[in-house]
Amino acid sequence: MVKHMTIVDYGDGLDLKEKVYDWISKNEEKILEIIDIEYENSGNIFYAMVTYEERSD
Repeated sequence: MVKHMTIVDYGDGLDLKEKVYDWISKNEEKILEIIDIEYENSGNIFYAMVTYEERSD
């Protein structure tokens, strides 16, 4: 099943990639494949949308 996770960072957005990689490493057992990671910002709000395929049990 394809799922999405949105991760947000405020201010300068410098920590966003680290937050994404931390989330991926903490959820490795649930993730079958990372399909896409999109980074965007709106003013001082930076966000990443991770599209991934969830591992079936």
